[in-house]
Amino acid sequence: MRLKQLPLAILALFGTLASTAQAVDTSFSGFAQVTVGRVLSGDPTTGQGGTAPYTLSTKPGVSYECPCFVSNYEYAGVYKYHKTDLAPESLAGVQGNFKFTPQISATVQLVARGADSSLNADWAYASYKIDDTWTVQLGRKRLPLYYYSDYMYVGYAYPWVRPSQDLYAWQIYSYDGANVLYSGSVGDWNVNGNLWLGQRKTKDNTLLGNIYYSSKIDESWKKMYGGYLDVSNDIVTARGVYMHTVVERFAVVNGVRSPVMTGANGDFVNDVGQSFYGLSLNVDYKDWILRSELNYIDRPTVKNTYTAQSYSGGRKWGAHTVMLSWSQFRERAAYWPTGTEKHSTKSLSYRWDFTSSQAFKLQYDRIKDESKWLFTGNSDLLTASWQTVF
Repeated sequence: MRLKQLPLAILALFGTLASTAQAVDTSFSGFAQVTVGRVLSGDPTTGQGGTAPYTLSTKPGVSYECPCFVSNYEYAGVYKYHKTDLAPESLAGVQGNFKFTPQISATVQLVARGADSSLNADWAYASYKIDDTWTVQLGRKRLPLYYYSDYMYVGYAYPWVRPSQDLYAWQIYSYDGANVLYSGSVGDWNVNGNLWLGQRKTKDNTLLGNIYYSSKIDESWKKMYGGYLDVSNDIVTARGVYMHTVVERFAVVNGVRSPVMTGANGDFVNDVGQSFYGLSLNVDYKDWILRSELNYIDRPTVKNTYTAQSYSGGRKWGAHTVMLSWSQFRERAAYWPTGTEKHSTKSLSYRWDFTSSQAFKLQYDRIKDESKWLFTGNSDLLTASWQTVF
């Protein structure tokens, strides 16, 4: 069976087990957010000239009036210049957990997003619990590259309106395959680990086609393997992650697929090796909060690297939380030095937990775009969000 068919097979298996099992322990939970934002002001990408507004054109049928703010790269949630909008970040999701035996269970998570007006199966996997320490899982899962990867769309779980999009931005964000989870402790420290392998193929990739390229893009990450180790106590959480995969990318024009990544002498290349390294350190001490992440991505065969970092600090006063944040994304490329991307964001966030399961958030972002081409531009964004779990 091909891996791209795995989620459908897992869903079918869930249905079969649920219909034949005499007693299935079933539970459901959900999350939702209604977020409204507006780009208040801005100007074109630093050093690129021109006047605002201007049009950022991508694949046929998609364009954005900029300066604009990309609030979600995965699904191309974009706030356009001087337009108040609910669509880029509003969403609702439900997760079903089905326990067939003490060892065997299944999880499905469905999310509807305003950014792409569709229903997506973010999770669809089966679990086998070997013992209290080890669990094996098979199916589709989100790639656990970031600290908040597992609940990136559960806005209630973090202090900001959104995690930094200078860092939480990949065209491939899930995989079809298998993983092994470890959960234990050493003294006063909790220790969690995960090893995974698999692949992911996308047709008409949303991030690449809607934001970066002038055509539809098919992207695949093959021969994927990785792992993370997470250690924590009551105050500190530290996490390290590594992943390697092989990247394949094609532009699709009039049904014809052509490679688009360039190597030495401008030659088109594919099957590009990619390594991801990530570190995070978080502190919760009394009413004080610290969040930090650093990522480094290396594609040595095309001499292309990416560095992304995010740092936040804040304080709680009862049901109220205030955070100050700074983040940055920077690309380096030996073979296309005039086409690299660089931007940074300063943010001020406020959160009010007005019930035990609902929060109101207000956030002001200022992004500085220093990319080597006319990209999204410099902009100021104001967003307000109601976020809940149920």
